[in-house]
Amino acid sequence: MLQRRLTTLLQKRQTAAGYMASAGKVGSEEKWAHAAMEYIYEKKHVNDGNKKRQHDVQLERRVAAAFDRYAAHGEAVFEARLARLNARMTEALEAVRALDRRAAALEAERRATAAAADDAAPASTLIEECVLLHTEQPPGSFQRPALAPPLAGYEPGYALDVPQLRSQQAEYPAVHRPTDDLQFRGGGGGATDDGGFAAAAEPDSYHQFPYVETYALEDLTAQYEKKLDGLHGALRLHMPLTGVEGEGWEAYVALQRKALRRQRLLIDLAQQGDFAERFERNEDGFRDAELARRGLLPLRVEGEEDGADAAAPTTRHKRKDGRKKAAYNNFEEHYHFAQVPAYEPFRVM
Repeated sequence: MLQRRLTTLLQKRQTAAGYMASAGKVGSEEKWAHAAMEYIYEKKHVNDGNKKRQHDVQLERRVAAAFDRYAAHGEAVFEARLARLNARMTEALEAVRALDRRAAALEAERRATAAAADDAAPASTLIEECVLLHTEQPPGSFQRPALAPPLAGYEPGYALDVPQLRSQQAEYPAVHRPTDDLQFRGGGGGATDDGGFAAAAEPDSYHQFPYVETYALEDLTAQYEKKLDGLHGALRLHMPLTGVEGEGWEAYVALQRKALRRQRLLIDLAQQGDFAERFERNEDGFRDAELARRGLLPLRVEGEEDGADAAAPTTRHKRKDGRKKAAYNNFEEHYHFAQVPAYEPFRVM
């Protein structure tokens, strides 16, 4: 009997009144209203600041990052479309400018034949009209992609300063990824050196994006090697870093460059069979020489070889005969760059 009653209760559809009646909150209007609000909050989560969870914030950030990538790709497609239109109009203008060579002959013909002068416009006027057409605003069909309609219950910057939601650091993922040059190549969305997208010459490459040819990976590796060198040089010139941060940054760039060189080594090993065999046999130290030539040896920190003397304490020890032992190093201690404190203490507590 009890089991049948429980089965009936479980199978019965629960409504708002049934929920509040089973909760025993049918005493007064205030209790009924409180139970109604609990029921509403339980069924439809209100996007309130003090009720947000870390999961909700992460979801909003993922949606924002996805929209940023979508908007960037749409703008890149639009810019490539305008560039193609500009190229076609420039080509037409150059073709019209080529008519200047016949301007004298056309003018003589117009003076000889009055009827032709009434029908055909002078060459200078034609070129002026083409220049004006070239500098006109694009037609209405060429519009910048508008923003997507707002999502219901989504406020990007609302209540993100709640202390309870600061448990994780806010990370802003890159709008352009290294694989965008391969994925959006046909749709006018390859990554360029300035951080944007650009059109490419292969219209069908994005259809088989995860499965690309080896030459595409070679081009991508070479492109990012060039981009890394340019970025490294620009930062060294305009925003140099010194001290611990500078050494850490140099090590980071060296590791990134090393990863790109390792990628190129793997491609060469996969493509060149004889090179792979020589690399595997390692005759006469061929492997170490090749790794050294490509810059793939382990990173060496200056002063690491003489670590015993460098890391020795500067205190003087007394000998058995009572004389003081000479210090290993008369100067300050040499630290590894990861052991140096990040700041100079300015106050003694």
